Amino acid sequence: MDNLLQMNKFEVLDMPGMNTLAFLVEKDYDAYAQGYALLSLEMLRSVEVNENGQIKKIFNVLIENNDDVDDIVLLTLTDKKAFLSTGVLDSQGFRTEESNVPLTYGSIYNVEGIEYKDVAYTPDMKRNFSIIDSQTGEEVKPSLYKDENGNIRGRCKIMPNRPYIVLEVKLEDEE
Repeated sequence: MDNLLQMNKFEVLDMPGMNTLAFLVEKDYDAYAQGYALLSLEMLRSVEVNENGQIKKIFNVLIENNDDVDDIVLLTLTDKKAFLSTGVLDSQGFRTEESNVPLTYGSIYNVEGIEYKDVAYTPDMKRNFSIIDSQTGEEVKPSLYKDENGNIRGRCKIMPNRPYIVLEVKLEDEE
C-alpha cells in the first residue's frame, strides 16, 4: 500500500546543553496578491531520540510535489548564545547552505513588567515572524482577536526578565 502523504525528513544531533529548532519558510502567492506578506514561518515539530547522551531530532516536511525545494531555518539555543543557520530540503535530503531567505533576527528583553506585542496575520492564519522563548525553546503563541476592521491579529505576552529571540522573513518591497 502506498503512503498517502509523502514526507521529506532530516535529522539534527544536539549536544548536551543545546536545543535546535527548525522552521519551514512558506510562500503564499494568493495572500501576497491580496496585499499580505508572501513569506511566513512555520515551526516544525520534531521526534526526539536519545542516542548515547545526545539528542537526535527528526523533522518531517510534507512534500506537495517531487520537485519541492523547501527553505529551512535552524535556530540552535545554548545557555548563553543562539546560532542561526539556513539550508534547503529536497528529495536528496537536507543540506546547510547560504540561502536567499530574507531573514532578520533580533532579541527582546523586557525588565519593566509584562509587555504585549500586537501582530498581524494573513487570512489563512500565517505570520512572517516567530518569537522564541530562549529559556524554554518554545514559540510564544499569540492570543487571537479581530481588530476594528475585522482583520485577524494576535497579542504576544512577553514576560519580564526573560530573553526572547525574534525571527522574521520579509521581502523588502513588503515594507
